[in-house]
Amino acid sequence: MSKSPGEQAQAFAGAIWGPALVGLRGSGKSALAPRVAARLGLDWLDADAELERREGRRVAEIFAQEGPAGFRRRERSLLIEDLLQRERLVLATGGGAVLDAEVRACLAERVTIWLDAPLAVLAERIAGSDRPSLTGQPIVEELGTLRAQREPLYRAVASLVLDTASADPDTLAERIAEHWRTTRRAGRPVVLG
Repeated sequence: MSKSPGEQAQAFAGAIWGPALVGLRGSGKSALAPRVAARLGLDWLDADAELERREGRRVAEIFAQEGPAGFRRRERSLLIEDLLQRERLVLATGGGAVLDAEVRACLAERVTIWLDAPLAVLAERIAGSDRPSLTGQPIVEELGTLRAQREPLYRAVASLVLDTASADPDTLAERIAEHWRTTRRAGRPVVLG
């Protein structure tokens, strides 16, 4: 059962919600989450890795056996029913998590950071991945298609956008941690978009 806006605001005010990281595959969510968590004294989880652990199979297998819709149902359930309800957690979401409206609503209640990078950098980072193509296009074109589709959704939930090709991981992690601290002191996230 969903909480009313007043109940959500009250729950947010007393909770310590760690930052959520969103962005395309290869943007650095999984690499930065543990660094951010260490700086903030919080736990961290990668949503895709947690889904694989619970399902006992890889994301690629879930896609192959259940298709994109089956994967998204499982991802949504994991996020809404568990991970987005946890306090003191830095969360690296899956790249397509923002496609679900209820997930976006939960992300908008947290300090959410959109991690991005040039398409060529993203493609280089994910070269050799066993993740299936979502569009059947070559990887750079696919990333461009996905960015065009998801950019407004990332922007709608993010209070900070970082180009992960612009600095080293430790510098980026410190920027995220400082943004989270500043936003927490201000009382709640200010969402772009």
